[in-house]
Amino acid sequence: MYLAIKEIRKEKRRFLMIITVTVLIAYLVYFLSSLAYGLAQINRTAIDYWNADGIILSQAANGNIYASTIDEKTVTELNYPLAQTITVASAAIQNNYDDKPTDVVFIGTERTSTLVLPELLEGRPIQQEDEAVISSSLTDDMTLKIGDTFTISATGRAFTVVGISKPADYNTRPVVYVDRFTASQAMMTYQGDTSSSATPNMPKRVSAILVSKDTVQSFLANDQLEYSTLAAFINTLPGYQAQVLTFGLMIVSLSLIASMIIGIFMYILTMQKKSIFGVLKIQGYQNGYIMRSVVYQAFLLVSAGLFIGFSLTLLTLFFLPTRVPASISWPLFGAVSGASLLFSMIGVFFSARSILKIDPLDAL
Repeated sequence: MYLAIKEIRKEKRRFLMIITVTVLIAYLVYFLSSLAYGLAQINRTAIDYWNADGIILSQAANGNIYASTIDEKTVTELNYPLAQTITVASAAIQNNYDDKPTDVVFIGTERTSTLVLPELLEGRPIQQEDEAVISSSLTDDMTLKIGDTFTISATGRAFTVVGISKPADYNTRPVVYVDRFTASQAMMTYQGDTSSSATPNMPKRVSAILVSKDTVQSFLANDQLEYSTLAAFINTLPGYQAQVLTFGLMIVSLSLIASMIIGIFMYILTMQKKSIFGVLKIQGYQNGYIMRSVVYQAFLLVSAGLFIGFSLTLLTLFFLPTRVPASISWPLFGAVSGASLLFSMIGVFFSARSILKIDPLDAL
């Protein structure tokens, strides 16, 4: 360690160049990781709040919750509570302050159910059909607050905001929580006339049933229904798996490239110091001691580069606008740091092995 630090102090410019390259690559890897995590979160945060082990959709929906329709009778005949069901619909909304519509996902649930609704930051749960709880992420796109009214662009149906929840997004769209029946039929058929209602004699339907491992068995006998775990359901979201795999491959590739660059730099430096290492060997220093000094040196350089790159990433995220879907995941950042450090040490190990082949007499 002493030899490694002493050389770094003596050759500051040379090692500053290595640290600079490491910082730039680390900054890119960390920033891409935050973007990957942020994009993944705006696909699934609403689902992460669901207090269930799995979800049941109609067989014909092919995993698409928007296309899933399940008759309420199917649920009640199995003595399953309707509070465990949800309805999902997509629509564009606008408020009185901004004429530009915003795409949202309506999730309908029983008014007294806490199965789906995230923790409220302001206000209260819905109590009537014309009330809504909005995700706090929606307040970034629209100037909505408690007591404001927004309308569905296609039908003109109005809702009053009574609560604001923690950030909840589904498939990159902010979520609005409303009454279960409102999100399924009445909202879609309402045309601005207060006397309008759902189509007469149409069976009441839900989009999905949220189940636990203990209750799923009662639905498996119905060949019109299909069960999947929440993890499997999230992977079927349009674009989610491709996005995660793409960013994951980019992050791993950059980590490998960083390790190769550090290894090449250290190999060049090792070859340039052949005469120095030869003198050290003549003076009685063992190969192991010299090799450890090279590894320690690389460890210090890579650690410093990762730390500075990580700090720059945090600073960037602090000043980024809220519209940019970037978020911090400490486990992910820890894994990226560990992998980058490990790959770099593997690359340095091969350059350190070249010390064994240095002949003191030839080096002199």
